[in-house]
Amino acid sequence: MDTTQQELVLKGFSRLKFRSPEEALSEARTNERRWWWEYLRLSKDYWLVCQTSKDGKVETQDRELARVYRRFGNVHQGSFDDWFLEHGTRIFREVEKFPNVKELPRAPRDRAEFKLRPDHIWVDIPLKLSRRTIQRKIGEILDKYESLRLSNRLELTTAEFQLLPAKFGVHALQKIHEVHSLHRELIAKPKAQAGMPDGRANLQQRTDLFRIGKALGVSPSNEALRGEPAEIHKRQNRMRVSVSRLLGKCDLLIANVERGLFPSYSPVLPPDRPRFNTRQLEMHKELEAQWWALDLQSELSAGKLEKARKIHYEEELKIRDSYKGGKGERSVIFRDA
Repeated sequence: MDTTQQELVLKGFSRLKFRSPEEALSEARTNERRWWWEYLRLSKDYWLVCQTSKDGKVETQDRELARVYRRFGNVHQGSFDDWFLEHGTRIFREVEKFPNVKELPRAPRDRAEFKLRPDHIWVDIPLKLSRRTIQRKIGEILDKYESLRLSNRLELTTAEFQLLPAKFGVHALQKIHEVHSLHRELIAKPKAQAGMPDGRANLQQRTDLFRIGKALGVSPSNEALRGEPAEIHKRQNRMRVSVSRLLGKCDLLIANVERGLFPSYSPVLPPDRPRFNTRQLEMHKELEAQWWALDLQSELSAGKLEKARKIHYEEELKIRDSYKGGKGERSVIFRDA
């Protein structure tokens, strides 16, 4: 179906119908569809598929990942606007018309052509009753079928890729994305480019986790580093834990978006077989440096990395002479530039 020539129906927008993809674009730039695109860009495996697939051959053994790639395309090529107009309106548009309340013909022979669907009921309304009485009676009837009614309007969608009802909205999706992006730039990328193995966090990593939390307002009650050393240490750790929890949520969002589900925080079971074969893995080795050279920060989060880098934070652990039986002292310097 050519969405440029027909009315476009999209669920999860401030209104349901649009005259063209361009008309829906202005709202799509900041709603959940934008973040669907942004989180898919965070997937390293999806990026590898984008870089190695060509001539209609999708370079992965994972059927779900291949299905997503065939529909979403290369999300690293061009802007969100370009992608939404080419792919987004096609995969997010409603395939079927929404059911509607309508009056049925009164004549039995004319009514015979209407088949009662399992999720529909017919109601006989005496028109001589008052509007108030009719509305009350209909409400009482609907109460009997409450278990069959949808709890969220998004469940009514018939789009090929359906936005899942989520407890957390756009603000939370953006905050989690920003935590991941800053962690990538401040911690993961420097480690990868320096060839440092993953392991126990060093002092610089712990420092950057705190800076990320303060820059993004992850846990305002734990930002101040004033008071007794023991309490300061607790606040530092609580901030780091809060940031780490959001990083864990981001991992789940990425794992699910690779399967075509968003936003979902559900655990993902490992695949039955490896996602890539030996030949594909060999192709990936040459792309490692390119992956870490990418800047995956969202344009909607401009300035957040600079804000984090302006937070100067130092933490030093001084050990007294053990022969004197002293305990470790922790000195903290924290200032905003």
